[in-house]
Amino acid sequence: SLITEAAESQADVSIYLPPSADFKLSSQISCTSTIKVTVASSGEGATLDGQEQTRLFYLTGGCSLTLRGLTLINGKAVNGGIVFAAGAGDIEIIESTVRDCSAVYDGGVVYARDSGAVSIISSTVSGCS
Repeated sequence: SLITEAAESQADVSIYLPPSADFKLSSQISCTSTIKVTVASSGEGATLDGQEQTRLFYLTGGCSLTLRGLTLINGKAVNGGIVFAAGAGDIEIIESTVRDCSAVYDGGVVYARDSGAVSIISSTVSGCS
């Protein structure tokens, strides 16, 4: 994946998703090195859908994540329905819609342990537990 290649070369990566695109995930997107990952869309925004089978993002190794202009739905995990971060950098969810996500234990939206700041800015969160 693009994130894996960027991590191997220690380069930050920005991914632009076309508006109204619908990405159904069957597994989490992982980042495990000290890079900054930005996933963004515009207009109606792209949708990342965990299909109630997986969380959307797994971060370790200092990886920072910015999600902008997206719809993030149906993430499900033991911890961190949308984002699980352990020893990660900062996490930002900006101008996005987050809905219908769940965690069995902690972090219906974001679970962050020994990580940087978590910010949810100008976003709507609903139906998450």
